[in-house]
Amino acid sequence: MNQEIHEIKSLIERINQEHISYLEGLNSKVLLEIHLKDGSSVFVEISKHGLKTVKPDLKKTIQNQVILSFKDLKKLIDNPSNILRFLTTGRVKVKGNIREI
Repeated sequence: MNQEIHEIKSLIERINQEHISYLEGLNSKVLLEIHLKDGSSVFVEISKHGLKTVKPDLKKTIQNQVILSFKDLKKLIDNPSNILRFLTTGRVKVKGNIREI
């Protein structure tokens, strides 16, 4: 199994166990598209019920989407204050209603 995918699944488990209460206020789902080094992508659905990996088919149905690389995801986890800089430089792309995201 790819190391990046394993790290993403571990992160999802940790968030679902420790931080699920922060997601209860979400009004709509958000699709997180994470680009891996090998050129593939992992899709994670974020909802008030938690995080879960999903198939890319949901890319057409979920309007609010965040697209970033695995490398940038790790940097944002280590230092969340980088999000504004990453958004303004285009390293993190947002589709949909940015206020909801």
